[in-house]
Amino acid sequence: MTVVESVASEQAAEPKMPPGVLVEGPVVDAKFRDSYISFAIMIGGSIAALVWAFWQGIGRVEVSVFAGTFVLSTIGIGFMHRYFVHRSFRCGPVMRTIFAALATMAVQGSILKWVSNHRRHHLHSDRPGDVHSPYYDGAGHPYTSFAKGMSHAQGGWVWDRETTDAAYYAKDILADPIAMFFTRTRWYWYALSALIIPGAIGYALSGVHTMVGCILFSGLFRSYLMTMATSLVNSVCHSDGRYGYRRFETNDGTTNELVTTLLTFGEGLHNNHHRFPRDAYLSHAWYEIDMNGLIILGLGKLGLVHDIFGVGKRQQSTATDVEQGGAVASQNAFDGVAEDLRSAGR
Repeated sequence: MTVVESVASEQAAEPKMPPGVLVEGPVVDAKFRDSYISFAIMIGGSIAALVWAFWQGIGRVEVSVFAGTFVLSTIGIGFMHRYFVHRSFRCGPVMRTIFAALATMAVQGSILKWVSNHRRHHLHSDRPGDVHSPYYDGAGHPYTSFAKGMSHAQGGWVWDRETTDAAYYAKDILADPIAMFFTRTRWYWYALSALIIPGAIGYALSGVHTMVGCILFSGLFRSYLMTMATSLVNSVCHSDGRYGYRRFETNDGTTNELVTTLLTFGEGLHNNHHRFPRDAYLSHAWYEIDMNGLIILGLGKLGLVHDIFGVGKRQQSTATDVEQGGAVASQNAFDGVAEDLRSAGR
């Protein structure tokens, strides 16, 4: 019996949703409004980008801008995940502002929503209450088809009625003026990332024709592909061994999957991450390439971030911690957040 099958057998026929989940009200309405607008723009823009590419063609400028913005967006999600969610390191207000800008310009939702959803995911990983598990829908009912579950984890969860309560999972973000500034102004940063910067570079380098190609291909299409790449962590890396491998025994279906790891600069080392959720650097072997973690370590060497968590401390786990595995890891996802915020000077 797999880990997930074991968990499923323990669930009641009608699951009870945990606290911190909203099913109605203005937060739910805002979630759907943001989702409809953002996905309509990204999917419509992606279709237009493919038509443009076949009809008009794309050149080196469009491809270069696509690659550059994809890399920056991927790094931005790394900062969103490891700094804002897990507080894997500390930094001052200037670096926090840079991280918040890069994270928001990845066009994957506000810092507040991203942090809330991911913390809820860790606390209920592959159980009722998980935001985007391939084994349970938003209401906590198990999927009878793995294909339907994978579709839900890959993006279908966005349309669930159940929504994460930020006041329950992200009080630190609500109290952070920098994070909340970028949350309130997120649409301006989305436009800067997907429209203004690609268009300006295209126009400056090669005129109006390249500007249109950059907006469609390097802006809107790139944003959608970036969202799909990140979503592979929710689906492929929760396959309970179908894809990738499990280095650690955890009480969920997490795996490490190397193609996803390359596409996401290390976020695909998901089994490692769920075992040691606050670690800034996720690699445990030479072939586990964690680019986001290396960037954080490099920033530490430059003195731009400090108190990087987990480096050189993995072997200090107690026997009890090892036995409890994922349960301890899920709880540790939140340990030290308040202390880190105080130490950061807020």
